[in-house]
Amino acid sequence: MRDHAVRFAKVSKRFRLGETHDSLRDLLAAGLRRLAGGGSGRKGRSSFWALENVDFAVGRGESVGIIGPNGAGKSTILKLLAGILRPDRGSVAVHGRLAALIEIGAGFHGDLTGRENVFLNGAILGMNRREIRGKLDAIVAFAGLERFMDMPVKRYSSGMYARLGFSIAAHVDPEVLLVDEVLSVGDAVFRLRCIERMHELVRSGTTLVFVTHSLDQMQSICPRALVLAKGRCVFDGKSRAAVGHYQAAMSEEYVAHPTDLRAEDCGRERALELSGLRLLDDVGTEVVWVRAREPIHVELKLNVRRPIRRLVVELNMRASSSENLLSVNSGRDGLRVCGEVGEQTILLSMPGIPVCSGQYFWNVRVWDAERGTTEIDTQFKYPLVIDDEGRATGTLCVDHEWSITGRGAGEEDVEKARGGVVLLAAGAGAAGE
Repeated sequence: MRDHAVRFAKVSKRFRLGETHDSLRDLLAAGLRRLAGGGSGRKGRSSFWALENVDFAVGRGESVGIIGPNGAGKSTILKLLAGILRPDRGSVAVHGRLAALIEIGAGFHGDLTGRENVFLNGAILGMNRREIRGKLDAIVAFAGLERFMDMPVKRYSSGMYARLGFSIAAHVDPEVLLVDEVLSVGDAVFRLRCIERMHELVRSGTTLVFVTHSLDQMQSICPRALVLAKGRCVFDGKSRAAVGHYQAAMSEEYVAHPTDLRAEDCGRERALELSGLRLLDDVGTEVVWVRAREPIHVELKLNVRRPIRRLVVELNMRASSSENLLSVNSGRDGLRVCGEVGEQTILLSMPGIPVCSGQYFWNVRVWDAERGTTEIDTQFKYPLVIDDEGRATGTLCVDHEWSITGRGAGEEDVEKARGGVVLLAAGAGAAGE
């Protein structure tokens, strides 16, 4: 049998809706309130299964990512592994010294200084005072908090909490390290140092379980990943393949709960109403993610309330906080759209979108070209995740070609490699697989 550092055996965990206690202190307080008549107890409470029959094992020295939509059960798994929660069904086993960075400030005492909290946390993690003192300088230097170590941590920012918490966890020589998405509060330079430190720990034999929404970070550290959706493990395998399952789960979650079309966005008091926008793949399935080399279709449904002889329809795409990366306008393309009363469906098809991996947002604009009035101008709120399969970084992912001529070789002895996305050839895949 494989030597496992972590074993999660058919685990299920149930929570009661409205229950606010997941620690002994909160549980005792809730019990006292019920005894005093100040609580309603369990009467009328419903419950839900945050995890159902989740089963996996992590070998010693292995690094595994856990990804999935919000509410899928990722943090619940880490809390079960850390012993903060207990399963309702199944069993959880962790072998070796465990360090966990699950919540900002977890295990810190607000009235103690940063230095005192290093010793407190080190003791909780099983180190004696001499060991902690020997690592203190390295912990402080990594966190970059030399000036603030004698300040009570209740005055720390969330980023300072994360710096100190990760630095302690990463320097106590853990055999098993649990890391949640708390690294997102740190600045870019510190996050990079954290990633480098996790690489070092994995190379030295530390077992890593990493929960994150950053697919690039996860793939750079973890060759294997679990994908959770609605409390169940829907995929366990190579991290590259896990990305597709994750994005499919995100698509399903979004399609089940579409963005509301508000009156101020859709122009309900105007001549037109945007009654629907869907992003479709090549077989007509609604999605919110697509690979850069795959076709994408945008379906607009307009409810026309009065005749408009000439409409102009425009779709724009941008990243979360940047200028437009793509703008497609029916007027510029010479398409005449006649707005007859009733519902009309307009379909825009593209063979691919040449941008690098990331989340992008669309908006819709519609004009009455004869009157010169704007009838619809939505927010940038329609999401589309694009996956370039790890081919590039930056903004654009364009067709390109490399060539290498060997020393002393003839003109025919040339190595060539192509990359990017083929945009115009129907059905063509990306070169340089």
